[in-house]
Amino acid sequence: MPNTPQESMEDVSIAYMQGLCAYNGYTLSIERRDNDGVDITIKCKGYPSTTSGCLKYSPTLDIQLKSSFARFKQKRNGDITFILESKNYNNLVIGDRMTPIILVVLHMDRDRKKWVKHSRVALKITKCAYWVNLKNCQPTNNGSNITIAIPKDNILSCENLKKLMIKVSKEEEL
Repeated sequence: MPNTPQESMEDVSIAYMQGLCAYNGYTLSIERRDNDGVDITIKCKGYPSTTSGCLKYSPTLDIQLKSSFARFKQKRNGDITFILESKNYNNLVIGDRMTPIILVVLHMDRDRKKWVKHSRVALKITKCAYWVNLKNCQPTNNGSNITIAIPKDNILSCENLKKLMIKVSKEEEL
């Protein structure tokens, strides 16, 4: 029996992240258990840049990974809103983590046939992913969900992932 649509969306979101990591030469590890809000961990071997004043060797970034078409809305100004489970939100706002963590949301098309396109010249994942750092936001007491805002400029591209890893290496806020 084929995977459920939700399972397939998770697989596509991991493939998206794996593509960004492969481009930059990073390692992606899938966490066996989501005990702490972490789905995947990205690690850079060495310094992410030799010209950016990086301080720490082998920076690591934890990611809570989501994919959706239904819980994802675009506002008039282009910013994104996403409905996140309160438990996941409260894991992401913890301020004293050893490893930085961000939320990454892959915007999916409603039509499953549009998620991945293949031709002789390209394998393409449609739409894109957005990221947000919720560190030090106020925890929620809401028992089910919370709507979060993601700036429209927070597209997770190959270049932007590298910028995030440089910030981690410099011990800067994301």
